Parts: sequence; structure tokens; C-alpha cells
Amino acid sequence: MAKLGFEPVFQQARNALDFLEHHQLEPTATNYDFALRCVAHPASELARDVYERTYRGSPLTSGDVLALLERHGTDDPGMAIGRRERMVARQAEQLGSLTSDAHDLTEALGRDVGTIVKQSDDWPTGTSDLIARLSEAERDLAELREEFRTLRNAIGVSGPQRVETGHDELTQALNQVGASRVLAALVGNGRPYVLIMFIIDDLVGINKRFGRPVGDNVLNAFAATLREIFPGVELIRWTGNEFIIVTTDLATMAARPLAEDALATLKARRLKLRGTGAWIGAVTASAGMVVSQGEAPEALLARARANAQEAAALGGDQIKG
Repeated sequence: MAKLGFEPVFQQARNALDFLEHHQLEPTATNYDFALRCVAHPASELARDVYERTYRGSPLTSGDVLALLERHGTDDPGMAIGRRERMVARQAEQLGSLTSDAHDLTEALGRDVGTIVKQSDDWPTGTSDLIARLSEAERDLAELREEFRTLRNAIGVSGPQRVETGHDELTQALNQVGASRVLAALVGNGRPYVLIMFIIDDLVGINKRFGRPVGDNVLNAFAATLREIFPGVELIRWTGNEFIIVTTDLATMAARPLAEDALATLKARRLKLRGTGAWIGAVTASAGMVVSQGEAPEALLARARANAQEAAALGGDQIKG
């Protein structure tokens, strides 16, 4: 399938989402509008203030966003109502283009399947061809679904009222709301436990080089890997590229080899680009491991994150703690 042609406005929406992920800010309407102003006008006073606050490597906080909005105003003179309306119109056109791409993809897949079925005398060769084409179509459709979701959120298209399920929409791991019950249960039972925080190395860089849908495929691939390595254990997606495993049934000596297996399995996966089938290169992760010593889960999480970040800073693909 031909590569989708993203318009500048659509790319700005992607860049704004990358900005939020980099600073680990929730994708609320206020934060998204703030990010869009920063990426659309990099020479503005607002963007310069953001640089001054973050050039030493410290990410923005929600408090910083509110303070900057108060200082610079909640509306951007360069984003007047007329321009916002044109932006929404252009993004709506992109949705129409994506709809057409999805239709063309499914229609082409149907023709391919029909052709292979008619050539049944060529099996099992035809079977291998069918499996390969189905796999490619599955990747294409997954990427299109994510592009639909990204554009819908950027435009603000309303849908059914979202019900908080306690699960991350992308990976179906527990989110922070769902994880609260898991962490609360640890406080009362008095049993020792091992907490491992995994961080996908350079996920922001992957998003910038290949696009956010590829980054989301990486997240899903790693979530599947962790479920496979730690069967029966609740998987938690804590923030953008952070996953948590909490186990009360494994000693540290048993948990570490499993964590090492998870890192090795991810690194060995050959994740490919849609359409071209080109390998994106080895993707690695880092991990921080801690054992409970009676402290609150929040303190344990902070230690695990510090260990994981140290491992990532040392080059990644390793465990600290």
C-alpha cells in the first residue's frame, strides 16, 4: 500500500502528541492546545519560555503548563478562530483520506484472498502467500486504526462517553487507576514482593523516525512479551513508555532471569514497517528492580524508576537493582 501523505497540519498534530509524551503530560484538551502552540510556533515567546525551563533536561509539569498559560494567555494570536476552523477542516479531509485507504486496503485483500483460493492446486505454496498477505494487511489496518484515533482526538470528534475501565486503551494493560487496587493490596498483606519497572529505550526517537503508529506497535509488542514471560501477573502501563510488573510469588533470584528474558526477547524481535517490510532495527528496554522492605508502594515505584532510568542512561538493554 502506498505511504499515506501527511499534510503539515496533521504532522503538527503528531508533533504535539510527541511533545506531550516527551514531557509525560496527560493528553487533555488544555495540554494538547498548549503543545500545539509550542510546536507550531517554535520562535514564539511561549516556546522560548518552554526551552528556558527545560534545556537542562527537566520535563515540564502540569503546574508549569498552567503557569505558562497564565503568563502568555490561553489563546494564541497566531491561532485565531478562522485558522482553527481551517485546521479542523484539513484534519477532517485527512480522516476522509484514511477512510479511503482503509476501503482500498480491505478491497485489495479480498481480491488477493479470492485469487489464492482459486489457485488451490498450488497449496501449500498458496497458503504461505496467504498468511504473508494477511499478516501485512493486519499491520496496515492496525496502523490505520491508530491514525484514525489520533486524528479523532486531535479534531475533538465526539463519540460515546468514555467509561474508565482501569485499563490502558492501547495495550489493555492496567492503567494507573486500575493499578491502584493492585498496589493497595500490597500494603495490607505484609508479604514481600518484587517490583520491576521496564522502560522502552528511546521510544520518543522511534516515534520521530517512523511515526507514532510504529511506536504504538512497539508498545504492544513489548506488552505481549511481558505477558508471555510473566504469565498470570497483572501488567501495568504506568506512563508512556513505562510498564510495571509486581510479583509476590517470586524471589529476586527468580525474577531477575525472567526480566532478562523479557529484554532479550524484545531485542530479538524484528519489528517491520508497514508496506515496505523494512526492519526498524533492534528495539531495547531497560529495567529497574526493587524488593519491598515495608515502605509505601509510591516510594518503591520511585526507586524502581530511578534504577530503570540509570540503566537506560548507561546505554539501555540492562537491569539495575
